Amino acid sequence: MKAFISYALAAFLFPGVAASQKTSLDSLALAVQNLPDDTAKISRLFELSDLLYNSDLNQEGVTLKQGYYLAKKLKAGAWIPRFESRLGANFANSGQPDSALHYLGLARTTFEGQGNDKELAGVFTKMRWVYNYLGEYKMGLDYAYRAHAIYEKTGDQVGIALANNYIAEMLYSQENFEEALVYGQKAYDQFKKLGRREDIAFTAQTLGDIWLQLAEYDKALAYQNEALGIRQQLNQDIDIAISLNSRGNVYKFMERYPEALADYQLSMKMADAVGFPGLAQACIGNIGQVYSFLGEYRRALPFHLKNRKLVAEMGDLTKAGENMEMLALTYHHLGQNDSAYYFQKLYSDLRDSLLPEETRHSMAELQTMYETAQRDAKIAVQAGQISKERTRFWATAGGLLLALLGGGLLYRLTKQLRQRNQEKEFLIKEIHHRVKNNLQVLSSLLYLQSKHIKDDAALDAVREGQSRVEAMGLIHQKLYMGENLASVEMRDYLHNLGNTLLDACRLDEDRVKIVYHLEPMHLDVDTAIPLGLIINELVTNSLKYAFPEGRNGVVEVSLWKNADGKLCLKVADNGVGKDGAPELKNSTSFGTSLVQLLSKKLKGTPKVLDGEGYATVVEFERFKEA
Repeated sequence: MKAFISYALAAFLFPGVAASQKTSLDSLALAVQNLPDDTAKISRLFELSDLLYNSDLNQEGVTLKQGYYLAKKLKAGAWIPRFESRLGANFANSGQPDSALHYLGLARTTFEGQGNDKELAGVFTKMRWVYNYLGEYKMGLDYAYRAHAIYEKTGDQVGIALANNYIAEMLYSQENFEEALVYGQKAYDQFKKLGRREDIAFTAQTLGDIWLQLAEYDKALAYQNEALGIRQQLNQDIDIAISLNSRGNVYKFMERYPEALADYQLSMKMADAVGFPGLAQACIGNIGQVYSFLGEYRRALPFHLKNRKLVAEMGDLTKAGENMEMLALTYHHLGQNDSAYYFQKLYSDLRDSLLPEETRHSMAELQTMYETAQRDAKIAVQAGQISKERTRFWATAGGLLLALLGGGLLYRLTKQLRQRNQEKEFLIKEIHHRVKNNLQVLSSLLYLQSKHIKDDAALDAVREGQSRVEAMGLIHQKLYMGENLASVEMRDYLHNLGNTLLDACRLDEDRVKIVYHLEPMHLDVDTAIPLGLIINELVTNSLKYAFPEGRNGVVEVSLWKNADGKLCLKVADNGVGKDGAPELKNSTSFGTSLVQLLSKKLKGTPKVLDGEGYATVVEFERFKEA
């Protein structure tokens, strides 16, 4: 079933105020421009943004920003968080989740300080949508439940019904369709009782999507037609476009492809008109699928290629994999087997490197992180036990001193405490040692496997995996051999890592050298592991591609803290650069994606510097020294 729902819309828009007639919108826009800069103009701008919600997202954003800046200029405190909340929704609808969370966070802080439960619940519903867009479904469901609790507390029947629908959406995203149906039906019945037509359409679409996943196509189509009919009567352009895409999905499942194609094409046209890129991208992918299912592969190919560009810009690895699979199928039927093999290989590599959830990490890295988390949990428990023992010791010692009785007991307790501390330190070292040994076994298995691999691309992938495992194993080796069990001395670690990579790439130090510019620092293991993997990827990239045909060169690794207190990393080489390395240009982007994901974990963004050779700089905001 999932192969058919690849390009379904990932999330639902927030319900807004129904659009008025265009004459009302134009007259209000004209009147606002002639108003003086006062609170009355702020109110009119907010009203205008309501009317623009369902017709033009770009213009809605411009209007919201104008009102927001005017409210801040006039210090109109009551309006500022309301505009921040609406800006968060606009950025979310425009496919900018980071900006959305920024403004929603500002609004949340203010409303919590004011004790304004009604507005706070609205912020939670919007945050629920953003986390759903990001694929963090558990977080989104938590915010939906929070909003529901506030509406229950205040007795807001409309809010309770909305929250039930939001919970249904989040359960749908987690593929818990049976429970999603319960909440969706509850919301639908509540809105029917309240007589809210716009929200009836909202929940009818949710029920249609759920019934589609339960393979009840007639029910799904009935609900989607009901939602579309209401929205057409209310003249809600954005919601009409969403309903058309959802009904197209039902037609696609029912193999009524001409009707699906008509809905997708009209939805795409309307999404482009109102500035809704996420919906337009979904429609493009769906149109390509329908043409492929109809066997019209030449007509399907331009849509698949355009969709490939869009999903790459969005950074959605799941949709990227689905797009690669469709391209491989299309090129195969067109007789272009080289291109079909290329995209099938990309899809296989990406599929093997991803978990079926939203984590987007490689299998090997996630397993190691799991083991590390277990080790950290054990260390935390042991540290807590040590702390309790120390507290008990000092309490006992104080009692003995006051009573002048206990010299012998104090001696015995001290001896026991030292013995326990030594045992716990030994246990912690043993944990690091075992993790290192397990990683070494994994590295050896990968090495043995590589002996039987003939395909160069597969062999290269296995060796890269072995290099990543060894980079993490080296950290655990430093931990159990060092004095401080919770920190890694980076200078010694990076020198050892560089030597290991030179050996792995079979490079002579007289031809290629690694030069280090490192400030003395000890980093916490939770910082050292992702940082070590990032450096492993960047240095390996330079050693493999920067010095072809026996060329001499230098790779520089720099690590320091700048004036703003950020941890800075630079890996640079004086090689041929990206344009001069054909193997690099033809390689997969998994290493680059891994660097970006690990950098994000430490709140950093990799930047490639222009100039001779190839250089990458990352500034990390989240790191911990030990």
